[in-house]
Amino acid sequence: MDEAATVIHIRSEVDATRSVAEASRQCREAGLGAVDSQAVATAVSELVRNILKYAGSGEILFRKAESGPARGVIVTARDRGPGIEDIEAAMCDHFSSSGTLGLGLPGVKRMMDEFAISSEPGVCTTVSCLKWNDPPRNAMPNQTLKKLGINSGVHAAADCQANAALKIECAVHTRPCTGERVSGDIGMIETRDHLTMLAVFDGLGHGPEANKVACQARDFLRHHWCEDVIGTMQALHEEMRGSIGGVAGLAVINTLSGNVRYTGVGNTVYRLFGSRNTRLISTAGNLGQQIRSPQLQQHALTEEDVVLLYSDGIKDRFELEDYPQLRYQGAETIARTVVERFGKHHDDATCVAVRGHR
Repeated sequence: MDEAATVIHIRSEVDATRSVAEASRQCREAGLGAVDSQAVATAVSELVRNILKYAGSGEILFRKAESGPARGVIVTARDRGPGIEDIEAAMCDHFSSSGTLGLGLPGVKRMMDEFAISSEPGVCTTVSCLKWNDPPRNAMPNQTLKKLGINSGVHAAADCQANAALKIECAVHTRPCTGERVSGDIGMIETRDHLTMLAVFDGLGHGPEANKVACQARDFLRHHWCEDVIGTMQALHEEMRGSIGGVAGLAVINTLSGNVRYTGVGNTVYRLFGSRNTRLISTAGNLGQQIRSPQLQQHALTEEDVVLLYSDGIKDRFELEDYPQLRYQGAETIARTVVERFGKHHDDATCVAVRGHR
């Protein structure tokens, strides 16, 4: 079905404008009147707005529909956000949720002739709707969408599942500070089923003592990490009690959904380059000593994104213009280059790099 579709990837407000313009073009080709065309454009705008708000990225697909003399436009919105736990509640007016595509769905359904929604919590959500230029008489509810295999339900449609299969390439590079044989930094990449854990731990100071506590943190995380990054960080804090302590950044990527969960304590750095450039914030503190409550931050990872998680041994004032090759190089090259080009020689330096792939 996607081969005959016009697809617009949604990552920013610019894509929202493109989607509305494409909706208007599709409506003209299908012979829809001004009122119906405006309804489709409004529905598309609502779907895109919710993708950006709740999932961060996704896509809108436009397909043509025909039934006898009638012609129409099928709009499908899909994302790799957190999904909808209760579809029935989400379809109630005035319902608001932190889940994907919550607010505004009842309005979209009213504006269109056919409507279907499916969602797999933690994986993705698909919303499809259709507008006819002349609705077929005596048609069963959602007749055309059902013929195309688009049905409502808790479980996501097959095309959404296929879209959600994100592949990632990961690498870590560590270097001790000048004059030291071992590093007080460690970088970790651990995978279980569809979850990949990334971590950087920086033991206080450098040299053998810092290396000892970093190895302790590594061994603990290797056996105790889970998707609950806040719980893992708090458990690591308890594990570090009685030691010199350190700081850490911890992220877990769900490759089925593309969702990333992150928390950090201290001066480790998490940066995202690609569909948008941003950095996530770590709370103050020293693990094993005293910390502020870790904060959960989330974002969607796409096939165009590069994630960098690094210690404060990396100069933090570099931008994409300082390393433009980051856009296309592999994760191993990126991790090594960041350490070699931006690492501080008077401190340990570690970088974990992740690149999304399809």
